Amino acid sequence: MGLRDESQDLRRGDGITARRPLWDTGWEAERAARYAARCARYATTGRLQLRAHDRAAVRLDFPYAAGRGPQRAEAARAVAARFGVQARPLDRSGRALRVTGPAEDVARYAAALPRVLDHAEGLTSWAARMYGECTRRYADRFEALGTAGRRAAAYFRACVFRRIVQVLTGPQPAAVPEVDPALPLWEQAETLAGVLGEYGWVEIRDAYDPAAAVQLLDDAEQIEAPVARWPVAAAHGEQLALFDPATPPAAAGPVVVIPCSGPKLDHAAEAGKLYTGPLHTHARRTADALTAHGGTVLVLSALHGFLPLDQVIEPYDHTWKDPGSITVEELRAQADKMGLADADVVLLTPGQYTQRAAAVWPQARTPLAHLGIGQQRGRLTAMREHANHYTTAA
Repeated sequence: MGLRDESQDLRRGDGITARRPLWDTGWEAERAARYAARCARYATTGRLQLRAHDRAAVRLDFPYAAGRGPQRAEAARAVAARFGVQARPLDRSGRALRVTGPAEDVARYAAALPRVLDHAEGLTSWAARMYGECTRRYADRFEALGTAGRRAAAYFRACVFRRIVQVLTGPQPAAVPEVDPALPLWEQAETLAGVLGEYGWVEIRDAYDPAAAVQLLDDAEQIEAPVARWPVAAAHGEQLALFDPATPPAAAGPVVVIPCSGPKLDHAAEAGKLYTGPLHTHARRTADALTAHGGTVLVLSALHGFLPLDQVIEPYDHTWKDPGSITVEELRAQADKMGLADADVVLLTPGQYTQRAAAVWPQARTPLAHLGIGQQRGRLTAMREHANHYTTAA
C-alpha cells in the first residue's frame, strides 16, 4: 500500500490508527497542538528534493538544545536504518544530516523521526527522574562532588538516551538484564535504559502520519538529473553512441573511484591521462573493465577531490598529509553536485583514499580494503578477468 492509499484510508476511518504507534496525540486539539509543537523542537526538516528513479533527499537540522543536538542527530542515523534510508552528517558539528533513499521511504522517515525522538526523550526523562531521586537520597555525596556531579548527571542521561535508541531501533524488544537493587542507580545506566527501552518498545517504522508524509512529497522540489556521459562502442571503425542522452538507460552502471598518483606528466592534461603511477594505471584498467557496459570512473585526488577523466588539470605535488587537502565535507559536496550521492560505488583505492571516499559513500564496496600492495594488484587483476561478477558483487 502506498502513502496516498494509507492517507485516504485514515480519512475514511478504516482503523489504521489503532495499529500505528506514537500516532495518537490525545483526544483534545489543544493537547495535540502541544504534542506537535514539542516534536517540532527536535529537528528542522528541509524541503524534499525528488531525483531520478524515484529517489529523494532531505536535510535535517538539530538545534543545539543544551548539547543534545548531536545526540539526537546520532539517534536519527540509527532510526534511518529502520526505514531503509541513509543518513550522513553534513558538517563537523554533527547537528545536520542529509537523508537519501526511495522517495516514499524518505518521506515516511522524515514524518516519523520527531515522534520517535520524542518517545525516546520521554523514556530518558523517566530514567532521569529516577536518577534525581537517588541524588536526593544521597544528597551529601552529590553535594561533595560539585560540578563533577552535574557532569555525571549529564553523562548518565546521554548514556541512557543512546541505549534506549539502540533498543527502539532494534527489530524487536531486546532481552536486557534486570536492575540490581544492590548497586547504585548511577552505576546501572545501560541496564536501566535497556529495561525502559524494552518496556517502551514500539514498531517505529509505523510511527508516521501518512498525511504528513504525503504532504512532504507534495511540497517536494523536483531536481533535474545531470546529463549522463553514456559509453560508446566501436562499429565498423566508427564511434557510435549507444544511448540517446534524452532517454538514459535504466541502469547507468557503477561509479568506480581510483587513486591519483605521485608520478605525472610534466604538462597539463586530462585526469584520465595525467597520472602515470603503477597502482593508478593498474586500477584504471580494472575500472575500465567494470564500466565497459556503462558507468563512471573518477580519480580521487588529495588536492582536487573527485576528478572526471576528461577534466584538464595542471601537474601538482600534493599528498593527504599536506595542508589544504580536500576535506570529506568538500568531497560530499562534489558528489552531490555530480548527482552521484546515491550511486552504486566501487572503491579501487588504498588506505587514505578509501577512508575519505567511504565517508562519502558508506555503502560503497571496497574490494581492496585491508590488502597489502601485492594483494591489491592481484585483486585488481582478478576483477578485470571477472568484470561481470565484480560489477554486481564486488
